[in-house]
Amino acid sequence: MKALLIDHDDSFTHNLRHWLSAFTDHVEIINHRAVHNQDFSNYSFIVLSPGPKSPRDYPHMIEWLQKQNPAQPLFGVCLGMQLMAISEGAEVIPYSPPLHGKKSKLKSDILPFDNIGVARYHSLCCAHLNEFITLATSDQIPMWIQHKSKKWMAVQFHPESFLTEQTFEFQNYLKKWISP
Repeated sequence: MKALLIDHDDSFTHNLRHWLSAFTDHVEIINHRAVHNQDFSNYSFIVLSPGPKSPRDYPHMIEWLQKQNPAQPLFGVCLGMQLMAISEGAEVIPYSPPLHGKKSKLKSDILPFDNIGVARYHSLCCAHLNEFITLATSDQIPMWIQHKSKKWMAVQFHPESFLTEQTFEFQNYLKKWISP
């Protein structure tokens, strides 16, 4: 399994690469500025990294997402989730107080990850996710989403963080989702 990790100039990118390497054969990192006019069909899945600022500061990524093959698995983390949501008409709004390096519990009636602790590093959150199913929440905000018709999944939390519990189980869940 081969993954492409699109880096949004984030300090967590290499931690995320290491986390992905536990269940993939190869993880290639490219900068978000280099995505246009490239064919990524030879990758098993694409990961959108966390990053600074608002997803509105990455209009080229929103445009790129709107042109993606809906069958190619795409997984977003933090900013990656926000970019995916905005590209499908959702809103990203301020979250107060900002949570940077805080641990919260997931709530889910759908996933086998109810009540696990996850690492949060964000000051924005997604709302009006009409094209997505919310799989888990924390503090009543979407923390894990899946697109209704595209092979897209995303999390607001950081699965690669030492604060996130059950990372091995989460890696297995993601691997099965990518290639059932």
